[in-house]
Amino acid sequence: MSDTVLITGANKGIGFEIARQLGKKGWTILLGARNKQRGLTAVQKLQEEGIVVEWMPIDLNDYETIHFAATNIAKTHPELKVLVNNAGIPGDMSAEPMDTKTSDLQATLDVNVTGNFELIKSFTPILAKNHGRIVNMTIPATGNRFFHPFAYCVSKSALNQMTMMFGNSFKAQHIPVEIFGAVPGGVTTDLNNHMDNRFMRTVEDGAGSVVKLILDHHNHQGKTVVRFGGVKLVKKVIVGH
Repeated sequence: MSDTVLITGANKGIGFEIARQLGKKGWTILLGARNKQRGLTAVQKLQEEGIVVEWMPIDLNDYETIHFAATNIAKTHPELKVLVNNAGIPGDMSAEPMDTKTSDLQATLDVNVTGNFELIKSFTPILAKNHGRIVNMTIPATGNRFFHPFAYCVSKSALNQMTMMFGNSFKAQHIPVEIFGAVPGGVTTDLNNHMDNRFMRTVEDGAGSVVKLILDHHNHQGKTVVRFGGVKLVKKVIVGH
């Protein structure tokens, strides 16, 4: 039986490419996407490359879809080994803090933080049976002068803190699940309006970094790992001892 991974928001961008690269390595892909047509189109593209894949309807704004997916996967794919929390929204990337609408910040937090929280809680029992991994796609907590969208950065900072606290809790409670954040660097996708400069990476390169983390045998419990290409530039240890 092949290893199985669930990737949210995998109908396009870096999520799709992670699915493609893992699928090429023989993994069974559960492709999470909220839109049926886009999800099935992505599934067809991967199937044409010989990848074993199926669509899972998951909308981070609709907890019922998360709970249904968890129940369904527990029955049909109890071997689930990895959950990649890739789905997210950017918020208004052009707004300065004082110009950000409360509704925009709330919407971004609802998806990038609360939605992922619900996924982690729902899938931990399945992953624990397989000593699995949860990979949260994220960015460093500190912004920089090239990329500092307020709502998005706030939401990812909260996600990093949540990752650390889940990691601490899993360790203390002896829950056999490893959770960590993966930072692939700046990747040119539609989330950032296809930002392109000398610091940006291709989707293939960014996804490749994440795939290497998924397949490594190092313990990253509760950490946020920054890895560009095959070289680990920063490994931020934030788990309490």
